[in-house]
Amino acid sequence: MASIRSRVPTAAPSTNGDRAAPSPVSLASPTRRRPSWVLLGALLVGLAGLIGAWVFVATSERMSVVVAARDLDPGEVVGVSDLRVVEMGRSGDLRAIESSQQELILGRSARGPIPAGTVLNTDLFAAEGESIPSGQVVVGAALEPGAVPVGALRAGDRVDVLGVARTTAAAIDPAATTPVAEVLAVGTVWSVEPAGTGTSTSRVWVALLVPADTQGVVAQAAADGLLRLSLVGVDG
Repeated sequence: MASIRSRVPTAAPSTNGDRAAPSPVSLASPTRRRPSWVLLGALLVGLAGLIGAWVFVATSERMSVVVAARDLDPGEVVGVSDLRVVEMGRSGDLRAIESSQQELILGRSARGPIPAGTVLNTDLFAAEGESIPSGQVVVGAALEPGAVPVGALRAGDRVDVLGVARTTAAAIDPAATTPVAEVLAVGTVWSVEPAGTGTSTSRVWVALLVPADTQGVVAQAAADGLLRLSLVGVDG
């Protein structure tokens, strides 16, 4: 009886000697992963989300407010043409009239000088005819160029209102005491404009806000041509 071992077929010997048969080669290109591109794409997506959120917040946090379209003088009544609407960032500390609230100040008078571009609120205005503070009056005077401290005098400037003495006595007698100007009142320039035409073009008409108890002497000095103004500093 033949053994089981003798029945196992043996591999046929290679006709090429001891060389092994070549292994198959794949013609497909290997797949290469690029982690850097994946990371860059994620960053771009995140950046786009942040920009979108910023645009949304910036757009939703803006408001339309009313500003002065030109310089407004004290006592001037406000009309539609004196106002314009601008867009600005919303702020909880900003007191402003929004574009839909213009009627709150139309027909009212400016309490003081308001430069163009000022963001407006109701405290800057009073009912027409009530813009002059209690206890104050407005007195006008036509002044020569030498009677005002600067050519660019403007509404809102604080001034000392001076009354100068006539110099007739000093002209006759040089030994006479030199007259000294007297401060009649401390006031605020209410408005400034040319006094007239022709030979008076160099004169200016200045309206002054002064205490009511000084209006008599200020008006008399103006009528006599003895009124002079000097600028007062902020802390003066």
